Amino acid sequence: MKIILVLLAVTLFGLNASAQVEDPSRFDIRIGIGTSLLGTGDMRTFMLETELNYSLTEYFTIGGGLGMGRSNSGVSETASFFQGNANMYFSPFGNSGKNDFRIGGGLSFNSISDAYISSVELGPGGQIINQEVTFDQRNALGFNIILENSYWITDKTLIGIKVFTQPYVNGDINSGILFKVGFRL
Repeated sequence: MKIILVLLAVTLFGLNASAQVEDPSRFDIRIGIGTSLLGTGDMRTFMLETELNYSLTEYFTIGGGLGMGRSNSGVSETASFFQGNANMYFSPFGNSGKNDFRIGGGLSFNSISDAYISSVELGPGGQIINQEVTFDQRNALGFNIILENSYWITDKTLIGIKVFTQPYVNGDINSGILFKVGFRL
């Protein structure tokens, strides 16, 4: 929560500082909220993401971001992840107008922690006498495949939607949808 508040403060300060410049900034920050399926749909997570973008040209943008998610439903009792992403986006129709449809890809590093019931001891009548919980933590490198559409509702503010999938080399996968709001810095 502190990270989100700091990013919002930086965004608002950047909007105020850049209001005196006539040329639009090439930087924007986007905050996304949504859901993802961690694993092969095994864990439905609530997800937050913050991304900083820089427009290289009318057609290419680079971006880096941090994401996190948490779930209490699925094959594990609980699961959470923290990830860092570095992406390159291609806007086939250009990114200088009101609407920006872009296709992206890049690298992702994911750190996942989960807990699951590994054994259960039942007593008379099927009552649980004892259960053992196993905790697992793993890190993985993977890549991103992204489709995103954004619309600038003002010169400084955008809304958008992002659909993504992230396969990782250890067999994990994270796929989801995020609704985004962004600000030109």
